[in-house]
Amino acid sequence: MRSSNSGPSVIGDMVVVGQQVSDNQRRDAPSGVVRAYDATTGALRWAWDAKRSDARAPLDADQTWPKGTPNVWNVISGDAGLGLVLLATGNAGNDHWGGNRDPEDDRFSSAVVAVDLATGATRWAFRTVERDRFDYDSGAQPVLTTLPVGGAARPVVIQATKTGSLFVLDARTGRPVTPVDYRPVPTDGMPGDRLSPVQPQSVAYPNLSGRPERDPERIDARHSWGLTPLDAALCRIQFHRMRYDGIYTPPTGKGLGTLLFPGTVGGMNWGGIALDPARGVIISNHSRLPNRVQLIPRADVADPAIGDGGRRPDQAVAPQKGAPYGVDRPMWLSPLGVPCIAPPWGYIAATDLRSGRLLWSQPLGTGRDTGPLGIPSQLRIVIGTPNLGGAVTTAGGLTFIAAAQDHYLRAFETTTGRLLWSARLPAGGQSSAMTYMHRGRQYVAIGATGHARFETKLGDALTVYALPTPPAK
Repeated sequence: MRSSNSGPSVIGDMVVVGQQVSDNQRRDAPSGVVRAYDATTGALRWAWDAKRSDARAPLDADQTWPKGTPNVWNVISGDAGLGLVLLATGNAGNDHWGGNRDPEDDRFSSAVVAVDLATGATRWAFRTVERDRFDYDSGAQPVLTTLPVGGAARPVVIQATKTGSLFVLDARTGRPVTPVDYRPVPTDGMPGDRLSPVQPQSVAYPNLSGRPERDPERIDARHSWGLTPLDAALCRIQFHRMRYDGIYTPPTGKGLGTLLFPGTVGGMNWGGIALDPARGVIISNHSRLPNRVQLIPRADVADPAIGDGGRRPDQAVAPQKGAPYGVDRPMWLSPLGVPCIAPPWGYIAATDLRSGRLLWSQPLGTGRDTGPLGIPSQLRIVIGTPNLGGAVTTAGGLTFIAAAQDHYLRAFETTTGRLLWSARLPAGGQSSAMTYMHRGRQYVAIGATGHARFETKLGDALTVYALPTPPAK
């Protein structure tokens, strides 16, 4: 199953389109091909795919695009002056077992790939995860800016990740501009798979996958939490029945599976980061929410893959057809339907781009529209909720963001994090706000349409607010 999950990008005279592929259905999923069209004529100019050496070569009548290759489901970035299109990729078909992936699949999965705007040829690629078996695909779009390096302004790409890293790469070469450590991780995964012995972590900036710290947060049984002593105890029992060796614990089929933290939501995800270039401030929002990932032997997987008669987008067990295992990967929730770790479950933070210093961070979102058993608490108490959707900054020093599970658009002071304003939205704001000028007045707009998996109210509203008019000088 294939669909567009983000709008097309116009870069120079090209319209570039990626796509989303349904996760964990089948190894031979539709191709992850990215297409560029002439903006004037609509003619196909090139088609990039991990397994095609010539992006301008046409397909023969009996050919199809390579199957199961890494896709680009998020927003595509680019720079016409540099002649670059920047792709932040997802995984090859099937997320949690990759013993039958080809080298090209692993080379371009969970990576930032720069391709030539004119030809679609690969200029460089940087992997944010090595041999990703965790669904740590790149949900945030690459951000282009300039950064003083060695006394000169250098064009750079900032890539935010579900693992909490902010990678800063030279836009012309893809080499890291700020330090990256390759740290040892466990490799004793399931039979037949091939795991990387090291994983990259940006060490110049705070890690934004859990509580904002220099290193990824590591939890233990003491973090198990519940609204009552009973569900807290059940969460702790579950913790001891899962494998957990910190970030990058391999997926397993034993016990209750693996505790995946950060989970598949992240860390930083769709909507990405916002940048205030004048102040040199990165605004990011991220979730702090674990998954339980359990691999199920093929003989015990009853659900068919989408495309083979399957009807539901979310099966009891995702089939991962073509792998020896299906996968069950729910959020780690208590019997009351709340996360099994104590809040906050979501943050907003500001980071100094040049020094790497964390300027401020705070929980994002209240319990107003969520609660145990799916019943809204009606309490506008800041707890920090899982979130999806990015921020936008203004030249006047404001940051606008919704994203949280409550239905509010908020304005923060960019440099301090002080909450200045909030307004109730008609539905969930799991989208990125935008700002624009019209006849001398500045406006902020957001699509309030909700998100089923985040259990926010669904709707179809485009909500627009006018900023106060500055006093005449």
